[in-house]
Amino acid sequence: MDKNIKYFENIWIDPPIDRILYRLGYKKNKTRLDENQMANIEEIIWEGVSFCHPRGAFLILPITKKTKNSVTIGKHLIESKSLAELLKDSKEVVLAASTIGMEIIDKIQDEIKKENSIKAVIFDSTASQVADKTVAWIMDFVNKSLEKEAKKITSFRYSPGYGDLGLEYQKIFFEELQLEKIGMKLTKTYMMVPEKSVTAICGIEDVRKDE
Repeated sequence: MDKNIKYFENIWIDPPIDRILYRLGYKKNKTRLDENQMANIEEIIWEGVSFCHPRGAFLILPITKKTKNSVTIGKHLIESKSLAELLKDSKEVVLAASTIGMEIIDKIQDEIKKENSIKAVIFDSTASQVADKTVAWIMDFVNKSLEKEAKKITSFRYSPGYGDLGLEYQKIFFEELQLEKIGMKLTKTYMMVPEKSVTAICGIEDVRKDE
């Protein structure tokens, strides 16, 4: 694959209604909602989707060194036993990032100011799930592109702040993917702006090793 950064604008993401409802505390066969209540919730979800503007980027980088407790990706040393384990059969990685922009964040804050907490919570759940599904969409794009090379990405992905992968490694994504080009920023404490943004790393494996 092309080793240059690939950017995506205006990605269309169907909202994962079931996952949004689950995040809201809805439990199938236990939570009772009549048709009108469910219709109202779904209407708010779709309104929230209209304020989301999914964008993303990815880059493939080589693994230059591995130990049991660390991995070096390009020039970046990452100390993480869990990540090293994930990448044990990989020679390359995919760095990916997604964001859904600031409009939905502003709308959530507007609803909070109006003391419309239910709508704010539904918007928030929708935004989180759309952001996560956007990075999954990017990884799926990469996976399909790798098929012709008899390669695939790892089924699991890691994000800074998960497990023993420190949040400070967010800076690698911003440096390598130049995420300011899709409207993302990183604070001094390694928090991403807009808030509903996701970074993720997957390994690339040779499909033939499974045969």
